[in-house]
Amino acid sequence: MELNQWVDELFEVFDEDKDGVINRSEFVELIDVLLQDKGIRMCESIFNRFDKDHTNSISKEELREMVIDLAL
Repeated sequence: MELNQWVDELFEVFDEDKDGVINRSEFVELIDVLLQDKGIRMCESIFNRFDKDHTNSISKEELREMVIDLAL
C-alpha cells in the first residue's frame, strides 16, 4: 500500500468526528493501534512532538510526517 493511501485510510478511521484533524483523544487511539503496549506517556510525548503548530490536534500533513518518521 502506498504511503499516502495508508495515511488517508488512517485519517479516515481515526478522525472520528470528521473535523479534518486528529485531536488528542483520537491520536491516543491511533498510537495505541500503531504501537500497541507502549503506554500513554509515549503517546503524549509523540503527540507533542508532531503537533508542530501547537493546535492540540494533528493535521493530515503532521500525521504524514509522523508515519514517515515512526513507521518507515
